[in-house]
Amino acid sequence: MDWLPPIDLSHLWDLLIAQTPTPTATPSPVLTPAKNLNDIELLKSQLEFLKATNGQLGESFNKFVAAMQFTLVVFAFLGGFLAFAVGKNLDDAKKLASQLINREVENKITDLVQSEVESVKRSLQRERVIGTTVVDYYLPSDDTTEPDDCKLLRTRGFAKVRFWNQKRKPKKPVGDIFVLDFINSKLLEGQDFIGLSKDDAENKREEKVKNQIDLALNLLDKTTVLVIYIDGFSKEVKNLATRVDYYYVAANTSITLIGIVADSAYVAQGQHNL
Repeated sequence: MDWLPPIDLSHLWDLLIAQTPTPTATPSPVLTPAKNLNDIELLKSQLEFLKATNGQLGESFNKFVAAMQFTLVVFAFLGGFLAFAVGKNLDDAKKLASQLINREVENKITDLVQSEVESVKRSLQRERVIGTTVVDYYLPSDDTTEPDDCKLLRTRGFAKVRFWNQKRKPKKPVGDIFVLDFINSKLLEGQDFIGLSKDDAENKREEKVKNQIDLALNLLDKTTVLVIYIDGFSKEVKNLATRVDYYYVAANTSITLIGIVADSAYVAQGQHNL
């Protein structure tokens, strides 16, 4: 507001009087002294009134200008203060938001890492158990060729996978898991079933299954898990729980065999730790 200088209207009248040209003298009618005095007093009072009025207006205007200048200064100060305060609040809000986001990300990463660590621990524990488990693989047949399923078990990482057949039968003590393989042997098919009816063939099959299971049970300890690798349904396998208290499980494909033998390692370890 420096461009608006204060104006003193009290000098405005004097300025106007000084700039007013002197009128040319003209003949005037003769007035009485009393009337001239009254006119002069009236004119004087009018001039004083105008001067006083102009002075009040000038003072009011000056006060108005000063008030506006003060108001602008106050608003400028308040604006600067508010800008500073809002800026600080925004900075604080950004900082707080950044801290919260970083904390949340750290928590998520920590949870993820912890989950992965636990998963790795379980995997390592599983592999450690498998790495200390001994498997005996018995093929009830004269075939001396090791089946591919037995080879797959060996590559799985067990401590030992020992292959047996009817020419080289297993002996006590056997390992932690005993696999009885009916699928790769010809025990449940061939000459012994020729000429038999369907029922007789089924009974013959169940008899052979029972005999081989009993032979295996005679070799097992209570801590050994019996895995019966057999294709199709067998009543002897289903009813085995009614006559023995050994841990046993059946598998019917190569994939289920590998998985079941690996899972059985936990059972065998648990039995050893009882």
